[in-house]
Amino acid sequence: MTFVNFFSFFAELYLKIMPLFEHGDFLSELTRVELKKHSQKKRIVRTFYLHGPLSIAEITKYVEVSVPTMQSLLDELLKENIVKSLGAGSSKGGRRPTLYGLHSKAFYVLSIDIGTHSTRYTIFDSANKKVMPVQEIPLLLKNDMASVEKIFHSAMALVKASEINPEHIVGIGIDMPGLIEREKGINHSLFNFGEPIADIFSRLFNKPVVIENDAQAKALAEFRFGKAVGKKHVLVIQMGWGVGMGMILNGKPYYGARGFSGEFAHIPMVDEKGYLCTCGMRGCLETISSGNALTRYAIQGIKAGEMTILSEMAKGKPGNITSHMVVEAARKGDQFAIGLFSRIGFNLGKGIASLVQILNPELIILDGRLTKAGSYLITPLKQGLQQYSFTKMREEMEITLSKLGEDSSLLGNAVSLLEMVFEN
Repeated sequence: MTFVNFFSFFAELYLKIMPLFEHGDFLSELTRVELKKHSQKKRIVRTFYLHGPLSIAEITKYVEVSVPTMQSLLDELLKENIVKSLGAGSSKGGRRPTLYGLHSKAFYVLSIDIGTHSTRYTIFDSANKKVMPVQEIPLLLKNDMASVEKIFHSAMALVKASEINPEHIVGIGIDMPGLIEREKGINHSLFNFGEPIADIFSRLFNKPVVIENDAQAKALAEFRFGKAVGKKHVLVIQMGWGVGMGMILNGKPYYGARGFSGEFAHIPMVDEKGYLCTCGMRGCLETISSGNALTRYAIQGIKAGEMTILSEMAKGKPGNITSHMVVEAARKGDQFAIGLFSRIGFNLGKGIASLVQILNPELIILDGRLTKAGSYLITPLKQGLQQYSFTKMREEMEITLSKLGEDSSLLGNAVSLLEMVFEN
């Protein structure tokens, strides 16, 4: 038996319970016991997933049951190959306690990161380790079913290559850009075909599916396993082709009334004569501080005759310029590229200043491919922030780069999917 059997158990239990309600009968004591035990086991699995190996005394702090009951539940999970004994832990005076943790093969999550120009895939085991290298396929995101089907088939090819029994994959976590209602599984910006995209993917995979905004997926990863662990007021800023934000407020992920929170990339920064944004308005922050803005500025500069190694990198064709090239040029000391990062970094700092004034965060985490530019981006960002925000509000606030790397959104997808499973 594996963690997957929790689903079938709960489905069978549901079929037992519903007729009783329909006939006005009370639940049998046996059914109550089964349901309670199932809930306790699920909480134990969730605790191990989030906190790693623990002793019985430690896990009872998260799952409030007696020590004998906990030992009984763990014995069942051991027999089901969901939990395993990890030997003796460190002693705090006295007998060394036995540590328990999740079996790495207890269950798996398929994670898909849908980007503007490419889609990435991997599979996580129950120990949050990637069991397959991240696969990336070029895919220009279009609002059509052909894109959906290509994403599905590429994901299934990865599952097949992994040689994992598909039944042991408990669900699929997917992140993508756009206005996303997570609870309804709807992306109002993309893949909006009159049916929730989560339902379409769920039907294709025949598995539970959760859809997250790409920036919010990164925030979830930071909240559970990154630099936001233990923090209460955190902003996670994603810098890729666009600009995104996920929020941790009052110690919890914040989605807003419908899940649309964090769209600060579309606050107006320039007058109506500014560049046209992907949202349809002009002068948004994203038009002057993003990967798209960076490449646009680079192309304009090269056409205007600026001296830069980017011309050589693009093989004399400005249209070939990518944000990755600009990052590499800056890291090689190219003054033109460094100047571009000064420009977009200052603009981003100015935009973040508004958030600092309103939300008063304790920590801002920067993530995304543009952060590889390091101080060339961070220094002008701090200058913009300093110029447009109150000193007192910045005094104890930290700005840092994510330690999770490019795969943070993939990890966030796994977190989101498993949270849905554990809480459902």
